[in-house]
Amino acid sequence: MTRNSILSLRKLVLAIIAITFVFAFSACNNKDNENVQRFKDAASNLDNTHHTLVDEFDYWPECGIRVMGSHLASLISLTELQEMLPCPLYVSGPHHDGKWDLENENDFGHYNPKAIQYLADLAKKVVSDKNFVKLTKPLVDEYLYRQMRIMMVLHDAVYDEELCPEDYRENLFNEMIETNGYGDDAFYIQAVLDLEDGSYVYSNTSDRFLYFWARRWKDGTIDQFYQALSTVYKAYYPEYEYHLYDYFMEEGDYWEGDWEEEFYFYPTEYNVELEPDEPVTDEERFNEEDGMEYIMGAVLNLDNSTNVLEYEYDDWPNGTLRITASHLFSMLSLRTLNRILPCDLYVSGPHHYNHWEFNCSYDFGRYNPDAIQYLDKLASKIVADKKFVQQTKPLVDKYLKKQMFTMKAIYEGLDNKELCADKQEILVNSMECEGHTYDNTVAGKFLYNLPGYNDEDNNYCYEIEMCLYWWARRNADDTMDLFYHGLKTVYDAYYPEE
Repeated sequence: MTRNSILSLRKLVLAIIAITFVFAFSACNNKDNENVQRFKDAASNLDNTHHTLVDEFDYWPECGIRVMGSHLASLISLTELQEMLPCPLYVSGPHHDGKWDLENENDFGHYNPKAIQYLADLAKKVVSDKNFVKLTKPLVDEYLYRQMRIMMVLHDAVYDEELCPEDYRENLFNEMIETNGYGDDAFYIQAVLDLEDGSYVYSNTSDRFLYFWARRWKDGTIDQFYQALSTVYKAYYPEYEYHLYDYFMEEGDYWEGDWEEEFYFYPTEYNVELEPDEPVTDEERFNEEDGMEYIMGAVLNLDNSTNVLEYEYDDWPNGTLRITASHLFSMLSLRTLNRILPCDLYVSGPHHYNHWEFNCSYDFGRYNPDAIQYLDKLASKIVADKKFVQQTKPLVDKYLKKQMFTMKAIYEGLDNKELCADKQEILVNSMECEGHTYDNTVAGKFLYNLPGYNDEDNNYCYEIEMCLYWWARRNADDTMDLFYHGLKTVYDAYYPEE
């Protein structure tokens, strides 16, 4: 082979390599461009999502991170997202077959840093289109602003060395990982940051947002996720700047001095004028007849109740136990209830004389058995009045039946040997999880197997886990059977055929 032939062969090889590289680079660019357009299409349809988690209550767009993810998955599924990526989305974890496993308490998805970096780079390309950002900003304002803001500030706060030095931050994240999203350090961070915006997103779900960052710290993708988030957030909200003291609940109140005492005994905010928060004297207590009139008046006015917990989302009458109690409080305050009783309602716990302390991480109210027996006696006399029952049944149907049905079904299920081999094991599990039980826990499996629970139109509260947790606490303070007796008395009076 001549020298010229060798040179020609080399040129040919180089040309083939160059052509191959150009085609490969072009194919890569085309794929990226397709993905950029796919994300633009998804963002343009934020007002056309649907809920993909069938067993979760849907409160989009004022929702937490799970429901937000559920709706976004209706725009780009996990399977489609994986196909868009040049590498696996996860390196380990429970998610598989194109579906997220959101109920696994033993493991979570560990993201692939390369995949998240790729998505961060795509995000930069998406929002570099200023016209697209302008057109979609009303949708982002409505559907994603709240959640992105919470995630931005929480991240910036835990990486603020003044608030969270590195050792503190690592302890905080480790504590959340070990306790499935809870812990005193995490509780403090969420308490001192004021991120309320007129919705209930932060007050109800801030722990899940912070837990997301803890998991990303654990799997080593927190920097890539923050890069993606901040790129998008600052494209839509370029005025954003993080300054620690802009977000303090009350500047100086928690930052200086003994914050534990200040926080744990800080009273829940009510949007009604409270009666004096002082012990009830014997002279103030009502006689039996007057007490019954107060209770009957409250039932007759169920249509006129209000949510007195100012920072709690109001899902009445579909409600959680907290919101149900909040509405009942608007008609019959805790102090008035104590005046109806011949003794104090609680023997111990964090509650005040005239309002409940719902945000105490280390204690709960232990009821006075004598008080519960007395209320049971009053309830029996009230529902013995058939005319009153008939008159108020439409109100009870609308506002209280679902809660009563759920509580009754759980209690009776715990006493059913076919459903529950070990009642105490389930109640202890609920206490250990602080009510946050899922299908793979002992308590979660019990709830899942309750009669009618899986029916499309079941009669259970959507926060059934918290109802079980309430019974677990009543088991702990030895008032469980007393409460059930009163509950059954009332329920059977209104629904004798069931």
